[in-house]
Amino acid sequence: MSRPHPRLTHRADARIILAMTSLPREQESERILREYESRFEPMMAMLERQFSVLHNRAQLLLTLCGIVISTTGFSGRIIAGTNVVAQVLIVAGVGIVLLSAAVVVWGVLHLRWLTVQPGETVAIWLDTCLRYRDKKTEAYRIGIVLMLIGLTFYVGAICVMLLFPHTDGLAAR
Repeated sequence: MSRPHPRLTHRADARIILAMTSLPREQESERILREYESRFEPMMAMLERQFSVLHNRAQLLLTLCGIVISTTGFSGRIIAGTNVVAQVLIVAGVGIVLLSAAVVVWGVLHLRWLTVQPGETVAIWLDTCLRYRDKKTEAYRIGIVLMLIGLTFYVGAICVMLLFPHTDGLAAR
């Protein structure tokens, strides 16, 4: 039996810490099979909800990518007109944001229906579906990291423009 964290004083605190950890996929699969009594239909509904959340978040990330790319179309020339540093930062930022969008579109929004996932038994099918979900989740996380890196470069270009509004190129308006 595991001991609670030494700083925790209440059982509720211990439950919070335990809730923040993740189960290995095998234990998650066992829990789902147990809780849903290996019934296909409710497990399918639960997985569909999880994929829906993942796809909705991917759509949000793509919206942010679109905003960055659209904004660059309006202000990119002015920012890039500041100096070479701003040019490199804005090109790198937009490029990385575009890469983020590509990872999300291909890795998360690429479809493969749950009903065509292989598996001789419900347990094997569930494991295949969980692996598929985890693969999409990983692509989403990579997309988020790329988006944040791209935004960092993009904001860096804006900072350069604001710090040097009349250097080397177009004057600030």
